[in-house]
Order: sequence, then structure tokens, then C-alpha cells
Amino acid sequence: MKLNKYNLFGIFLLGVLILTSTSSLVAATDDDDDGIDDDFEESHKRDIEIQFEPNEIQIESTLRNGAQKDQIKLKIRYESEGLSIEIGYETEISSDNTTELELEFEVTFRKLVEFVDLDDNGIYNPSIDTTVQEFLLNSFQPVVYTPSNLSDDTMLHYFVVNTTDGVFAAHIYLVEEFDIVNGTFIKPTQTKIDIEITDFNYIHGSSQLALYTKLESEAEYEVDEFTENEEDGHSSDEKGVIAANIDYAGFFTWTENATIDGISKEVLGSPIEVDDDDVNEQKMYLNYPRGNHIYHDPIMGVMALPIASLDITIIVVVSVVAIIGFGSVILVLVLRRRRRVE
Repeated sequence: MKLNKYNLFGIFLLGVLILTSTSSLVAATDDDDDGIDDDFEESHKRDIEIQFEPNEIQIESTLRNGAQKDQIKLKIRYESEGLSIEIGYETEISSDNTTELELEFEVTFRKLVEFVDLDDNGIYNPSIDTTVQEFLLNSFQPVVYTPSNLSDDTMLHYFVVNTTDGVFAAHIYLVEEFDIVNGTFIKPTQTKIDIEITDFNYIHGSSQLALYTKLESEAEYEVDEFTENEEDGHSSDEKGVIAANIDYAGFFTWTENATIDGISKEVLGSPIEVDDDDVNEQKMYLNYPRGNHIYHDPIMGVMALPIASLDITIIVVVSVVAIIGFGSVILVLVLRRRRRVE
């Protein structure tokens, strides 16, 4: 496409608009110091309702403001199959509150595996490494639930799911607005899951642990090397897996380090494989260095996938070039005008 003077003037105006919007973001208010503009935060607040049932917690998180509502449904189950967290995402499609399920996925922590890492790669491979013992996560204490205020009209919801013997615990956090929980940035569309392993009874003197994690979704899970929170600048050194359809994605991510006996050490995720019991599902292992107290903080959540557009990409690139070029012109014009005034 040949650019004439009218095209260039249009690009210049677009560049000015981008600069103006950027200045507005810089000038935005953030009274609670969570790194999110207060107006943006207000528009993304959610209402959370909780229902407790035997061995299950049902949670509904609904967008509070705006004409177009959406809903995130969570089920936290703790039973003989392990600790499962299932997320379903729905959008409203009519005035009578009927909804359409856009996405559904589930993560289950089934067992801890003590193993000797024969190939010394830090990752449990049942066909290579020595399996010392399997510790099933199949018996749990009553859930402890602690709500607390984030602001005058929002809550932090905190659940502790602990095995009967206290070896394995999951600290689960949900928020009704953006917040930083234990040093981790969390969105209202995310669920923070802190995994804690305490006083595991090791049998072998030089073994380590792997957490068997089952992944269930209609869409296949794929490795996510650069997570949503990393893209947004809210975290670093994360990895994860993602299950996506055309418009939405569910993700399970984790920081690449855990606190092992008070020291930060690397956590490795194994390749995704077919689940042991269901060929239609997948599995992976989170691999932890040996320690008496292991603390790690994965996150689950949903996100809308951006619509890729070649035309938009071209406009943005040209606009950036235009801003750089015309910026110097604007500066020269301003300086000349000042000199005339003086």
C-alpha cells in the first residue's frame, strides 16, 4: 500500500491517541497498591458464593458490574481419588440468565511418589527411575474455611484441605478483586493453590518426591512456556500447561522454584503423558527436591484468547514508527514556538 500525505496524517493522529492513552494509564490511581488502576479493578470485581457439601465445595464467581455477565464455577473435591479442582467458565447469552458453557477443565492431585532419580535429571520417569513408594492422597480432614475483607465490598476466601495425617495440604485462595496474596499476584479469575508437604516419611536415603497430577479437559493440554501473568508483568519464572478452545483457555501454572526447608530450589515439570487409568486424559509430575518441608504455589484460571489480526498488527507497527518519527518533529515545533515567544 502506498502512503500519501493523508495516510501519514492519519497515522500521526493514531500515534497521538496512543500517547494520550498511555499518559492516562500512567496517571491512573491505585489506592490499594496492587499495581492495578482502581477504575479497571472496579469493573472487574466479582461476587463469590460458596456451598459446602460432603467432600465437596461448590463455588460460583460472577462478574459484578457490566451488562454482559460471566460466571466461573469451581468444584473442590477431596475423596479417595485425590484432591480435584474443576473449573467451568460460562457466559450469559440471553436476558433470562441462560448460559453457555465455554470451557471446562480439571486438575487432580492423586499421590506423592518417592523415587530415586537414576538418570539424575530431576524428573520422575517410572520406566527409568526407581519407585520407592507411592503415598495416596485419599483421606482428608474437614476443610478449614477462613474469609477476610480485602476492602469494604470485597472478600478473600481461603480454604485449607489437609490429608488425615497432615503430610499433604493445599491452601486455596480466591479473591473478589485483584490482590497480592503471600507475595503472589492473583486475579479474580484465578485460583491460587499453595501446596505444602510436611514430614514425609522417606524410606530411601537419597530419594526425592514427585506429585502425580492428572489433567482433564475436552481440549488437550499443552506446555505453556510464557504464562499470562508473565506476559502481564505480574510474575517471572513461571511454567505451566494450557487447555484451549477457539475463544478461551484454562491454565495450570506454577513458579519454577519452591521453598524447601527454607531454601528456594528448582521445581521441574515432567512432560505431559497419557494418564495411567484413563487413556482419554493426561498426567504430569511436579518434581520436588528432597526436604522435610516443601512449599509451592501453583495457580489455576481462565482467560480469553486474543483475536489475531494482520491488519491491526500492521497498523500498530506503523504507528510505533510514526510516533518515533513524528515525535522529533513535534519536539522541534515546540522548541521553535518557545523561542519565538521568548
